[in-house]
Amino acid sequence: MIADKIENAGLYAGLGKRLAAGLKYIGTTDLKALAPGRYDIEEGVFALISEYDSKEESECKPEAHEKYIDIQYLISGSEKIGYAPLEGQVPSIPYDAERDLVFYNVEVSYTKMEAGMFAIYFPTDIHRPGVKQETSVPVKKLVIKVRV
Repeated sequence: MIADKIENAGLYAGLGKRLAAGLKYIGTTDLKALAPGRYDIEEGVFALISEYDSKEESECKPEAHEKYIDIQYLISGSEKIGYAPLEGQVPSIPYDAERDLVFYNVEVSYTKMEAGMFAIYFPTDIHRPGVKQETSVPVKKLVIKVRV
């Protein structure tokens, strides 16, 4: 798991061509102008724009993915994203291969995310996105899915 401000994205370009393409997309695209939906970046890399209100912790399930790395970038708003290392925990909801999604019931440590920040979650990272900080606020988020 990596969390940083977008102005430091260049520090992570060496993590791989596809991750670098995803980070470059954040820096070169007018994300505020994009409507919610899917946007293809290159083979093995696509972007999902969503808009929602941050939620109570109880409404957000810890999750992980097997086939994709997530780059989560807050375009506007704020939230907390929980993190725990994946270390053999038993899923609370089994893996769904079609959605590349598995849920866990685990304790997480939170990072406060503000607009202009990104976090990278690898398949070895359980993450719990969308949790409100103090109060629920509107969030516009970009999630770039990077094929492993």
